[in-house]
Amino acid sequence: MIREGNIVEPRGNTLKGLNTSKDAGKLVKLTKLNRTVCVRLLVNPEDSVKLSETHALYRDACNFVVPIVCKNKELRLWQRFSLHHVAYPQIREIFPALGAQLACNVIRSVSSAYKTELANHPQQLKQSELKVIRFKNPSVHLDKNTITYRDNGTVSLYTLKGRVEATLAPGDRQLLLLASGKRKESNLVLHRCYGKRPDFWELHITVENDVQPVSSAELQTKEVMMGVDVGENNMAAASTGKLWKAGKLKHNRDRKQSLRTRLQRKGSRSAKQHLRKASRRERRHVAHVNHVVSREIVNEAKDKNKKLIILEDLTHIRDRIKANLRVRARLHRWPFRELQQMIVYKAVQEGMEVMFVDPRYTSQTCARCGKIGARKKHRFPCSCGYRAHADLNASRNLLGLGYQLMSQGLQ
Repeated sequence: MIREGNIVEPRGNTLKGLNTSKDAGKLVKLTKLNRTVCVRLLVNPEDSVKLSETHALYRDACNFVVPIVCKNKELRLWQRFSLHHVAYPQIREIFPALGAQLACNVIRSVSSAYKTELANHPQQLKQSELKVIRFKNPSVHLDKNTITYRDNGTVSLYTLKGRVEATLAPGDRQLLLLASGKRKESNLVLHRCYGKRPDFWELHITVENDVQPVSSAELQTKEVMMGVDVGENNMAAASTGKLWKAGKLKHNRDRKQSLRTRLQRKGSRSAKQHLRKASRRERRHVAHVNHVVSREIVNEAKDKNKKLIILEDLTHIRDRIKANLRVRARLHRWPFRELQQMIVYKAVQEGMEVMFVDPRYTSQTCARCGKIGARKKHRFPCSCGYRAHADLNASRNLLGLGYQLMSQGLQ
């Protein structure tokens, strides 16, 4: 009997139940890597008022543009250039103080928000109108015309009442990241603290780095590849045999969901404030855990001398899941796509490539003989004698699928 600790050697064509066509895989080829560095801004009170006025008008302009996108779905105004032709003259007429460049940046912000919304919920394209996105505390997009970096660690920012000077206050790691590449566009973010401490400003700076791609000759053997399956019970499972369990995280998510349900039923003003705080706390916790797990996954690949990480293509996964409301809510609460994106950029930093493959039937196929079977809770038993943890079995199927696609000449 073959168990999960043993090396699995496939018999014949083990991928007969999986999609092995060339369009089933996508190799991520990056020549540039953009990273966001969050740096606190030190601003004097007078200039902070000017930034607040600019921020408020920018928010109002964004909310003004939203109905233009929603009510003209047939014009596909979530495309930035199409929206620019329609909305720019109206923004300049109604918000003349905003200026030409910030008017263009408003259009960019609204377009970006709707592209993200439609990527996550494509079923909206079948509806008569799109969802109304409300900009309550948007980040102000800044480009080379609205922000200038000084050599002395200060920045010059465009406002409605002229430019203001602010001082960057980065930590040691932020200094290293800022020095590692070329500074591109930025976003000005207002952090509201709701009375417990003063509100503060932060600058999210995009830093661009050059990437040296891995040659195709280095990606021709299975020994340099690693499959990674993500899920609810185990956050991730690597084909090397390592699991990242989510028992405590799953318990905390269920507990926070119960708290969220109680607060929503109560409906009072204090309950809504508590709900907002709890939601922000959970988002920070989720982002932190995804960062830690993605770093450990990339380190696992690095320690095993892997050059290619194979992940599931989760595009439109929310629409493909067929389950009851409770199960869907549990699955949707954890952003697996965010985890994968963190794996991608961390892997690229370490000189690795990443491939996305069609995940259908990877959880139901035996990684050894290729027969379609059924998992029993956390186990996957097969009639051929193979026994494995179900998530490890899926990760090994991803490994086999990625190897097959690379053998077919996927570029």
